[in-house]
Amino acid sequence: MYLKIILFSASTLLLCNCTSTIQSRIDGNPKMFAALTGTQKNAVSNGRILKGMTMDAVYLSWGRPDGIKESTINGKDVEKWRYSSHMPILNQNIIYSNHHYYHHDYYGPFYNSTSVGYIPYTSAIVEFEDRKVTGWEQER
Repeated sequence: MYLKIILFSASTLLLCNCTSTIQSRIDGNPKMFAALTGTQKNAVSNGRILKGMTMDAVYLSWGRPDGIKESTINGKDVEKWRYSSHMPILNQNIIYSNHHYYHHDYYGPFYNSTSVGYIPYTSAIVEFEDRKVTGWEQER
């Protein structure tokens, strides 16, 4: 029984730990990092991107994108990487029931329920031409 709980807990931790840090991406891809210029290495280490960076450098700096869009503009292949974040949303519900709720000084058929949900939104977009950064937009 304990073995099943331990295995379940370990597998859950491994599956849920999908995020990576800049340092873990650099450590996992030393050749990719070594191929960068000194300025690019500094930018990547600080989580920034620069115009002219390769896709590999952007991956090391910002991680895997949440979405990729490919298109052709003026005969040039353009690729856009989308990064997402989550915004908290407060949900407030007023519930009516035949049962009366007791809460502090309140006694009645209405109950107020509050919860927090999260919705994804686009926090950054990086645009590439010929596999190099041509521009980006980022939330502050």
